[in-house]
Amino acid sequence: MDDGITIRPLRETDAEAVVALYSKAAAVEPRLGPVSLPQWDQFLKLPQNRGGRDFRVAERGDRLVGLAESSLRGHGAPQSRFLKIVVAPEARRRHIGLSLFDDVLAIDTDADLTVQTQVSPDWPAGMAFVAAFGFVHVGSEIGMKCVEPLQPARTLAAARASIERIGDVSTYAAEVARIHNAAYASDAAFRLYSPEEMAQLLTESEIWIASEDGQMSGFCLTEPEQNSMWIESMAVEPARQGRGLGQLLLYRVLTAHDVSVEHPCWLNVSSRNAAALKIYRRLGFRPQHETCRFSAPRGDLLASRARRFH
Repeated sequence: MDDGITIRPLRETDAEAVVALYSKAAAVEPRLGPVSLPQWDQFLKLPQNRGGRDFRVAERGDRLVGLAESSLRGHGAPQSRFLKIVVAPEARRRHIGLSLFDDVLAIDTDADLTVQTQVSPDWPAGMAFVAAFGFVHVGSEIGMKCVEPLQPARTLAAARASIERIGDVSTYAAEVARIHNAAYASDAAFRLYSPEEMAQLLTESEIWIASEDGQMSGFCLTEPEQNSMWIESMAVEPARQGRGLGQLLLYRVLTAHDVSVEHPCWLNVSSRNAAALKIYRRLGFRPQHETCRFSAPRGDLLASRARRFH
């Protein structure tokens, strides 16, 4: 690594430099960003990121040239550490990403801890990096876009449901957390949320809920933007799935936001979630890109690091 590079923990005062780093990186790898200051602030506030406690930056002099976003997810065992590394284009090929990787691996002590990361298949250097360390491909995130919502068939269960956008999110935080934890338990990126953590998360989102007989059955979290919108998360209680409720809930959200070519809706879905992929296609979503998810035990990564880079 360049002798003038220092690796250190992220500071609150790094925010503008991080935004500038993402802007440079996105010019080469568009899917990396850009990221605005409000988006970065919101990202740090996510419960799993803990204010960026485990984030690391690479600095040359007074200039930030690399960033490792790192978060430990899961309550109890097993846990996983999620990792994303961004390096300024002009500072690449100097082992800066490798040094950030080393620093993140040193945070934990458990050799069996799972480390996960995501890489676009269109990024040869990133794919070569995960291959060199022995990461295993465990699935992909499929980015999908809708410009013309398709009305779903109306089932009897969906016809009986009540769908509404709510204002007082704190009232529903516990139920949203319960449904989220049950619906996403088998997902590779699953993180268990407490009611308190979910309440914090909901303050930054628009929330729609579906209810049956006065009981909440599903939810949809959205993030409206100026010229588009994102579906951040959507789930239906497992016992109530397969009856058209999720399709109707999402369709109502799409039509409420006047989704169109000029105002598209985006979402990410796991390639392993066949049921969700089917629902989104029925509603008019079409795949746009893929991001591969890789996983490996921390102990194996340390062994690969010692063999290949020493």
